[in-house]
Amino acid sequence: MFFRFAPTAILFSQIPSKISLFGDMVFKKELRALWNKLTSDITEIPEILKPSYFPGLDGLRAISIIIVVISHLFKVGWSKYFDGEMGVEIFFVISGFLITTLLLKEKVKFGKVSLKQFYIRRALRIFPVAYLYLFSLLILTIVFNLNTTLKMFLSAGAYIVNIPLIHGKNWQTAHFWSLSVEEQFYLIFPFFLIRNPNRFLIFIATFLLVLPLIVLVGILPLNFYNSHLFIHKFIRLFAFLFALGTASILIGAAISILLFKEVIILKWPSIYFLSFFIFVLAIVIRYQDFLNDYVREYIFALLIGYTIILNLKKDNFFSVILNHPLMIKLGVLSYSIYVWQQLFTNEQPWSGQFKYSDNILLNLFVLFIVAYCSYNFYERKFLKLKRRYTTV
Repeated sequence: MFFRFAPTAILFSQIPSKISLFGDMVFKKELRALWNKLTSDITEIPEILKPSYFPGLDGLRAISIIIVVISHLFKVGWSKYFDGEMGVEIFFVISGFLITTLLLKEKVKFGKVSLKQFYIRRALRIFPVAYLYLFSLLILTIVFNLNTTLKMFLSAGAYIVNIPLIHGKNWQTAHFWSLSVEEQFYLIFPFFLIRNPNRFLIFIATFLLVLPLIVLVGILPLNFYNSHLFIHKFIRLFAFLFALGTASILIGAAISILLFKEVIILKWPSIYFLSFFIFVLAIVIRYQDFLNDYVREYIFALLIGYTIILNLKKDNFFSVILNHPLMIKLGVLSYSIYVWQQLFTNEQPWSGQFKYSDNILLNLFVLFIVAYCSYNFYERKFLKLKRRYTTV
């Protein structure tokens, strides 16, 4: 009996090892395929990224600006539930994703990227309303005797508000910190992106790993850090230049690159409530105090990036919300609202000067009127000029 069943026993005893061997082969094959995708050149534009306009991104911008405005209106009471920085981080992820997508599409289509035209487009979009705001603030400073100094104007006008200069900002110029982060980013990083997207992807991974370690050195009471002035200043400058916002922009950029390389492949239709669930999950994680700041920021940015790509097509519950005409219109005005809202949401220059001067609804109404007029009667002239330098 023993000898009769021995071959069967041996055969079954070999099954786990064969399954394990087969699993290893499949894993190695998948790993090799992933490596080939990561190291290959980008030669085609994915079908999902071919449209020239993604209305869902404007819908997501609308949510971001709503968060920012509410957080500034109720700086003390509701800040726990509406964190303005969270809204700005969503803007950062959108910006990194969209700008990278446009640059890579241009590179695929024409074989090169015109950085000159890129910077002209950026200038025509960002500068006109920003400098109009500063000019208006100058008039308000004179009329209402505000504490906005020449140093604050220069800091905002030069886009260095994120650098901790003494008395370098007040409430009316504080929101230029996010504009400063973006402009500094796009002044440097597009060179590396268009030169070699593969190396840029490696740089992003390295940056995201190294950034928390460098900032940690600046926090810990280390003797060599405190005794060397140059190291101390370098780490502080590095932290202020790159610790806030840059990681979110880079994660948005990485998601775009991975879509081009087909490392991320989306199958349609998607699960109807998935993107809405992921967006809510991102917000919940953003408020978790037990997580490390960088872990929380990275996870939040990744989930927002995933939300973006799931809503590139209008086939789910959240995309219906994001693509609603009111959300799109609000998203189109979001940059204008962001620039002007600092005058109307808190510490208004005219506070206490006349009846209803502190009324929230009145200030909100005037904010939207100013943003609407700013965009339609001023900024659109520059946007029309910007289209001359648009390539994709």
